[in-house]
Amino acid sequence: MKIRFYHFTFLMIFFIFYDSFGYEASNLSDLKTSQINLFPNDTKASSLLKNLEYVSGLELNSNHEDFGGLSGLIIEDNNNFTTIGDQGIWMTGQLILNNNDELTSISNAKLGYLKNEKNIYLVQSGKLFTDAEAVELFNGKLIVSFERNHRILSYEKIEGVSQLFYDKIKLLDLPNNGGIEAMTSLKDNSLIFISEDLVDSNDRIVGFRLYENKLSKIFVKKNGSFKPTDLSVLPSGDILMLERSFTPIKGAKARISLIKYQDIIESPLITPIYIDTISPPMIVDNFEGISSIKSNSGGYFIFILSDDNFNFLQKTILLQFHWDGSLN
Repeated sequence: MKIRFYHFTFLMIFFIFYDSFGYEASNLSDLKTSQINLFPNDTKASSLLKNLEYVSGLELNSNHEDFGGLSGLIIEDNNNFTTIGDQGIWMTGQLILNNNDELTSISNAKLGYLKNEKNIYLVQSGKLFTDAEAVELFNGKLIVSFERNHRILSYEKIEGVSQLFYDKIKLLDLPNNGGIEAMTSLKDNSLIFISEDLVDSNDRIVGFRLYENKLSKIFVKKNGSFKPTDLSVLPSGDILMLERSFTPIKGAKARISLIKYQDIIESPLITPIYIDTISPPMIVDNFEGISSIKSNSGGYFIFILSDDNFNFLQKTILLQFHWDGSLN
């Protein structure tokens, strides 16, 4: 009996290990970063941007089979970053800035796979469980929102086992592939998250505020074909919102707006304050991640990251802008 028991235990351990083989985190030693120019050579940059100043940009490439589909972005004060992706992956690294605070490359890049509460890689459960869309720091932990199987998971470390942070969004009638794309924490320790495609009968984008475990609706004024894809909180408590738009005739666009903290708390309808739009002839892609850090010279550096959808016609692009905080 003992021999059979030990044999059975050995087989169980072997199959668990074998089933997880190939999903270990990898150093992206082959990650290539190429400098790109946002503007065509014959275009005056000042005529295209209203409030932002373009600083630098990189196109990212790797031979790793699951590199791409990136969505959501956090950049910390030490320039370390975390992003997540559609295939249930996470990617970390550090942004390298030169003496002029211009983004030049990425170091220590690493890619791994998100896990569930049972220490099982999400990718082993299929696409329904892997579609990570937003990542945020909240109470010292990383929280990640998912579409399709709508939920929010919490991680002590992004490579570790998760805990279920909030699952009642399953009850919010979110579109299957248009759920929580944009998420950030507020200075009152509440959390807001906004749907990509949930629009009410008054043509308002529907979002939610989670405060002291109580959920309330918020509404964001819709403007054209733009849809929210990410949020980034500023030291003031105000929020930057990234949106994207795509039409067959006009192509892709990305828009960055400001949401006032007081509007979220006090107003039944939030009206974002327009900052700038990235549109042709500028280089544009499917931008789904935004993060900001303070600039030593004043204002903020704003970074936006694109999701290439694993489409050879699209690219993984990281753009850096400077915003002095003023609105023209």
